[in-house]
This record gives sequence, structure tokens and C-alpha cells, in this order.
Amino acid sequence: MYLKPTTSGYSAGGQTAGRQFFLILIQEKDKPCSQENTRAIVRKVALRQCGHFMMGIARVKGERLTISGSYGSDGLPMTVSANVFKEGIQLPAELYEAWSKGGGWNGIGSEGTAVRAWALANLKQLYKVE
Repeated sequence: MYLKPTTSGYSAGGQTAGRQFFLILIQEKDKPCSQENTRAIVRKVALRQCGHFMMGIARVKGERLTISGSYGSDGLPMTVSANVFKEGIQLPAELYEAWSKGGGWNGIGSEGTAVRAWALANLKQLYKVE
């Protein structure tokens, strides 16, 4: 999810694009889906239209993450390596609970406003320039 208004425009081919701080929810690969295994990280991401989808790339610890839709994985946490997972900060239990009951389907649910406010308040910890 973009945290602030995007700098957007159109590419030479007429595709829409935007670039701004993007909140990515992550879970360590091969670990269970749980609050303890859900972290957040922020990177600057430019999303570009790819057919009906908005997609982009985020770089974390030398790895490229393919971003699609809200939270980086169409409303779901993205599974990442242990190296990338260490860079994130724990999503608070109340926000994880709100996310799990938020009602988002391939997108942000009712938790979106609270998650965005938390991310903006913690932006310095979430966005670490490599």
C-alpha cells in the first residue's frame, strides 16, 4: 500500500505509473502464517500497469521482490527469505488481528487506515536505506 500520495504519470506507451513509499507485509518462507511471522517493511516502489495489474519491484538486502497490489502480494503477506525477513519490524498484534478480519479481497480491507497510520508513525524504522 502506498503510504503517501504518489508521483504519478504515464509512460510513453500510455501506461499509468506511480512511485512512493510502499508498505510491504512479509512472512518468512516455510514458516506458518501467524502474527509472530508477520512483519512489515517499506521501500520506494514504482508500480506500473501490466495488463489489469499494477506491478513493480522492491529491493531489500540485494534481493528483488516482485510487488503486485496492496501489501505487495495482492492483500496478502509476501513470503521472503530469512535475510529479507530480518529487515522488517513486527506488525503489532492488534493490526494483525484487524488485517485478518479486515474483509479485504485481493486488496486492503477495513484495517487499511489503521495500518497506514501505524506505518507513517514508524516510517524511520520501516524504511532503511541500504
